[in-house]
Amino acid sequence: MSYFTANWGYPWAAVLTLALLALHEKGLRSLNSRSTKAHAVRRRRRMWLSYAGLVLLALSIVSPLQFWAMQYFWVHMLQHVFVMLGAPALYVAGAPMVPLVHAVPLGLRRRILRRIFIRPTRHPLRRVCAFLMSPAVGIMFFNAVMVLWMLPSLFNPIMTRPDLHVSLMLSTFFLSGMLFWFQFIPSAPLRPKLSPFAQAGSLLVTNLIMTIIAIALSFFTSVPSYAFGAVMENMATMTMPVITLNRFADQQIGAAILWVCGDFWCFPALYIAFRRSMKDTEGSDIVERLTRGHRRMSVEEFRGERPPPLASSLPSRDDLDPPPGR
Repeated sequence: MSYFTANWGYPWAAVLTLALLALHEKGLRSLNSRSTKAHAVRRRRRMWLSYAGLVLLALSIVSPLQFWAMQYFWVHMLQHVFVMLGAPALYVAGAPMVPLVHAVPLGLRRRILRRIFIRPTRHPLRRVCAFLMSPAVGIMFFNAVMVLWMLPSLFNPIMTRPDLHVSLMLSTFFLSGMLFWFQFIPSAPLRPKLSPFAQAGSLLVTNLIMTIIAIALSFFTSVPSYAFGAVMENMATMTMPVITLNRFADQQIGAAILWVCGDFWCFPALYIAFRRSMKDTEGSDIVERLTRGHRRMSVEEFRGERPPPLASSLPSRDDLDPPPGR
């Protein structure tokens, strides 16, 4: 039980999470007080997803998971999956933006929104938000963060500083995950700008990059790439357990977690994207071209009618006219 009861830390993260939960709850109650009962119940049920995402993010930092992630690579990969994939997806799916805005006092909220959205010229903050929320930036930033933080030259120095690991690495994980999932999950008032067919292609490319990283860590190297043995020297206040797992085996287990967990999140999202693409006119037309070729079905074939006979097979007029004298 000491693995779960000891080594809790970072109380500031727990306090910040409670403050965010209280802020969201204040905005949600203000919003539901002016809504119908059906809308309020639906919004409340969906908001539980955002609360679950914030709690999962907080537990990944304040629980012993952070302590063990500084010592074992496979635990770090679990934390990686929780902070970069699980927590952002839940938070975005709960549509927290509108309740968060309604948590601001009415007068201040109107002044801010009027200055940002109603002025004739585009506010710089609006331009920055539009740039960050663009599909290309969200998907490229997510993959860039995933690849760069797996480089040993960047990974090892950060892992010697637990506070820097939390404030820099995990924060970029969560931010990039939010920008990524905004491109696939409708989160009022934001909706994905990519077509369903483009969403499926982006998911496939992202999953391919994760698979390449996992293969490189498990099959293309014969020595451990990450130095976890020295990171505990900077955590002298904590009781350090004896490391019994081989470092290369630890790396291979972490690569397997990245590979398998990547499929777990990708395949359901990919299935939903393909379902949307079949309902979308442009996406279904592309799928039809890929599966049936470039030839389009004629009207007669669509109706199940026989094609008209050729002119050479029609009887001539002489055959149709009766012989003279009859």
